[in-house]
Amino acid sequence: MTYRAKFEQELEDLKLELIKMGDIVISNINDGLKSFLSMDITLAEMTIKKDKMVNDYEKTIEKKCLQIILKEQPVAKDLRLITSVLKMITDLERIGDHAADISKMTIFMQKSLKPYVIPHMKLMTEASQKMIKKALDSFVKQDLGLANAVINDDDEVDAYFEEIKGIVAEAIRHNEIDADYALYMMMVAKYLERISDHAVNIGEWVIFSVLGEHNHNVIF
Repeated sequence: MTYRAKFEQELEDLKLELIKMGDIVISNINDGLKSFLSMDITLAEMTIKKDKMVNDYEKTIEKKCLQIILKEQPVAKDLRLITSVLKMITDLERIGDHAADISKMTIFMQKSLKPYVIPHMKLMTEASQKMIKKALDSFVKQDLGLANAVINDDDEVDAYFEEIKGIVAEAIRHNEIDADYALYMMMVAKYLERISDHAVNIGEWVIFSVLGEHNHNVIF
């Protein structure tokens, strides 16, 4: 295997590790919301424990990135790609934290409280998950169109957040929802909004890896 072929294989391995980390994060988001909506304490506790896997992936990928930089001393596009990975794993780790935070909301609540169903919560979760998948896919394919689509998709998640806020406020006015549950539901919705913001960050780092610019500022 030539030097270049070996180096490119190392980069492909990095991408694969990033995808695996992203898959766990997406699964944790889904389980976190499911545990909250169904008040499933067991699932919530399992999801919180799984966050350690996300943290472990972050450390492993970070170590591999630094090893490649020190050993191969990459330049130009290769260095941008590795730098982007270092930034993206930070965003994925934050997303993992928010998934765990959603599960913690379940544990904070009393099992006896009756959940208040808002279909928009599931739709907001699905939209956030799609953004993460699309962002990671854009990185693997180095696809600027997909990366920019992720950034634009954030408007949909923001719209869901506003709708949920209005529905919860209306339910409170009509005494249709427990006050504590309403508070925690809004916190969960806020975590989902933050998750989509981190997906946007990943999309922006994909653009950097291709063009060398971040938020329209040329870096290298």
